[in-house]
Amino acid sequence: MGGVGDLGISLRIATVVVPVALYFLILGLLNSRPCPQLLRGRRDFALLIVALSPLFVLPVLSWAGGSWLALAAAAAAGGGGLALLRPPADSWVIYNITSAEAVEAVRHALRAAGLAFEVRDRVFHLPGGATVDLSPFPLLRNVSICMTPTERGASRRFEAALARRLCTLSAETSPMAMALLLVAAAMLVAPLAMVAPRAGEIVRILTGMLY
Repeated sequence: MGGVGDLGISLRIATVVVPVALYFLILGLLNSRPCPQLLRGRRDFALLIVALSPLFVLPVLSWAGGSWLALAAAAAAGGGGLALLRPPADSWVIYNITSAEAVEAVRHALRAAGLAFEVRDRVFHLPGGATVDLSPFPLLRNVSICMTPTERGASRRFEAALARRLCTLSAETSPMAMALLLVAAAMLVAPLAMVAPRAGEIVRILTGMLY
């Protein structure tokens, strides 16, 4: 029984650590590309949620105790929270770029998309009350961009122009990107090292469940 308990703890640790490690790995790869990388805001948000979900799912499963009603209530609450926290549709994140480079890239993309604008306090004001707001995060060398509100066609033209502009820029691998890759590698190796010696037990448990 002690061996099974230890195996369960190892699997729980791996379940929590591996998604976070993969998220760090993706961040490190995004920040080590030869040019800045553009992601839609909701896709970036989804990556974060998938990485952090085991931290919330496992305690909820333990709290529910097998009750379908409790699980349904927790799922409804989680879905409502995600709907409130998710970024707007017209939002993007640029990785491996400085704030100044992002401002110039947005300026060029707006002109290429045929959108008139005025810049006040790092906010691009478009006709009709629309704005393009930039929020830099220097630690990870990324900049979040939010366009609101505007017609759908304008946002698509802007996104395409911004992607083309970023492909012309060069970017260097930052020390933070290397640190993220090293941390991700360490986090992936540690749980595998814990689970690997018990591979035989895992096979026996799965075989017992199947037959």
